Amino acid sequence: MEIAGKTYSVASKIVRTKMCPVDVRLVVIRTRPKKSKPYRYFLVFTTDMALDISQIVTHYRNRWQIETAFRDAKQNFGFDKYQVKSRKSINRFVQLSFVAASLTKLIFTTHSQTERVKVEDVCQQLGIHWYRPAKLTLGLCVAFLRLRIAQTLFSVSSKQKTNSQNITQVFRQINGTHSDKAT
Repeated sequence: MEIAGKTYSVASKIVRTKMCPVDVRLVVIRTRPKKSKPYRYFLVFTTDMALDISQIVTHYRNRWQIETAFRDAKQNFGFDKYQVKSRKSINRFVQLSFVAASLTKLIFTTHSQTERVKVEDVCQQLGIHWYRPAKLTLGLCVAFLRLRIAQTLFSVSSKQKTNSQNITQVFRQINGTHSDKAT
């Protein structure tokens, strides 16, 4: 079966489990990332017998993206480290965590359309020599952005005026004015 350009081997059977007193559909999804790698199996249960198997696989793929979004928000944006107590504050914190994650992805998506950011360059600038992922992860993007912001804001210079110009330039870029003149 092919869904969204990926090929899956799929098997389905209606079963009963100890956890659920009604019939459920068990869908076994088998993938193989590369020929040199072993098969990977995913088991999906659903109580909706009307769903087509391709719909079940699509829903699972979409659900997995939500799971990875939560993991990224926890690991990179402090999603699970909030110290607020009111419901309103927690709600705001959750929303801001996901806004930060979305903006980070947007920055790298927009930037990669105009100028390709290479994984090797990011790892080299971060001083990471033991880890070479196939593509930029959100964690690497966050670390790279933090490094670049720190370099821009706090560049080493013996001249006070140069440091002030760097900070002023960053604030202008944030506010949308791109003048290179310092005030």
